[in-house]
Amino acid sequence: MKKLVLLAIAAIAFTACEKIVDIEIPSEESRLVIESEIYNIKDLWKVKLSASQPYFEQESSEDVSTASVFITELGGDTVFLNYTDTGMYVSVDSHQCIVGNAYELNVAYNGQVYKATEELQNALPMDELLSFFLPPNDRSFPTGNYVFVQGQVDNTKKNFYLFKTYRNDTLKSSDLDNDEFGSVSLLNSFFNVNDILGEISRNKLPRPILFDVVEGDTIDVEQYAITEEYFKFLFDLSAQQSRSGTPFDPPPANPNNNISNRGLGYFSVAHLEKRRLVVEE
Repeated sequence: MKKLVLLAIAAIAFTACEKIVDIEIPSEESRLVIESEIYNIKDLWKVKLSASQPYFEQESSEDVSTASVFITELGGDTVFLNYTDTGMYVSVDSHQCIVGNAYELNVAYNGQVYKATEELQNALPMDELLSFFLPPNDRSFPTGNYVFVQGQVDNTKKNFYLFKTYRNDTLKSSDLDNDEFGSVSLLNSFFNVNDILGEISRNKLPRPILFDVVEGDTIDVEQYAITEEYFKFLFDLSAQQSRSGTPFDPPPANPNNNISNRGLGYFSVAHLEKRRLVVEE
C-alpha cells in the first residue's frame, strides 16, 4: 500500500511539472526566385520571377511584376523582356542561342540587381528513338514494350544531360545522366540497333526509359545538353524534393545556383534536341 501511495505522489509531481514551451522558429526574409531556360532552338525568351515563401507558411508564390529584365549575348545584342499576363517576362521576338556563346541574365528589382551567366554547350542530335518488346525473362525488367534512345556524345568535353520523356503529351520521366563513367548510358551508344532481337537474345539490353508503352502511344523525348553546374543544381533539387523524413535524408538546404546577390532558382542555357516515335506492334 505504501508503494502505491509513493507512485501516486510521483505521478502527481511529474504532472505538476509539465510546461508548454513555445519555440520560436526563425523565418528568413523573402528572396527573389528566378526561373529561366533559353535554347539553341529559336523561340521567345521567357523569365519567371516570384518571391520565396517561409518553410512553414507555404502558399502559392506571388509573381513579381515590376522588375526590369534583359538578357545579353556577351559581345552581342541585348534583348529586353516585358511582363505579361502569363505571369512571365517575355521577349517581343524569337531568339536562339549559339553554341560556345555565353548569355547573361540581368534582373533589377527593389533596388537590387541579380545576374547569372551560362554558355551554350555543344551536343549531337539523337540518332534513333526506338521501341522493343521484352519477352518473359529472368531479368529485373518485366515483360512488355520499352522505348530507348541511341545517340553519340561530343568526345571533346564532359557531357551532362537532362532527358524528358512524354507519353501522349504527358510528362512521364525526367532523367539526369552524364559520361562520368565513360558514356551516357541513356544514349546506348554501343548497342546495335540494326539487330535488336539478336542483341536481346545475347543478353544485351539497351538502357530503356522505364515505363510501359503500348501500341499506338506517341512518345516524345527531349534531350537537353546542360552545364555541369545546372546538372548539380537539378540533382540537389531532386534530392530535396525526395526527402521522406528518414535519417538518411540530406539536410534541408537551397541548392547551389548561378544567381548572384542571394537570389534563388537558376538561369539555364541548354542545347535542345527532340525526337518522336509512334509505338508499333
